Amino acid sequence: MFENDLTIVGKHATYTRFLVNEVSLFKRYIDVYMNGAIFGFLYGRKGEKDKESSDRANILAGAFITERTRCDFIYRLIMLLDETSNLTVEQRIDRAFRDDAQSTKSEKQTANMELFNSYVLGGIEELYEKFTEDCTTKEDYIDKIYEIVSNFKEEIEGVEYNDKIKEVIEG
Repeated sequence: MFENDLTIVGKHATYTRFLVNEVSLFKRYIDVYMNGAIFGFLYGRKGEKDKESSDRANILAGAFITERTRCDFIYRLIMLLDETSNLTVEQRIDRAFRDDAQSTKSEKQTANMELFNSYVLGGIEELYEKFTEDCTTKEDYIDKIYEIVSNFKEEIEGVEYNDKIKEVIEG
């Protein structure tokens, strides 16, 4: 988990390049990947691999090694909080902490990574849409960043996600 190169393909690669090179919202593709997971989960948006386009954006294993702690944290948090699979709290805890403990890749680990990556792709789509809607200049991008951060701060201060975290912790 988070040890090998990863290739983002199709429209998601195009969107990733846009967010890094055009908007300069992120410095690296790994940053888009990690934030994509968070945004995908928070907005309840999942995406599927796009096979229509041949565009590619590579995240090298070295980037995952550098960001391993953050990637693991984001992955485990999403595995704990995701309720789309109708798992019990105990099953979600197993999914977050036990399914990937084996040295060989299991079916559960593969399914978990597919779920996680679907949130990544959905989050990349969400970010791309936010920064293409009514944005044409650097000032527009800056205003949009401010708007997103402000909205995110308001949501975090709310009780919805805090209650979910407490539920998982307290069982």
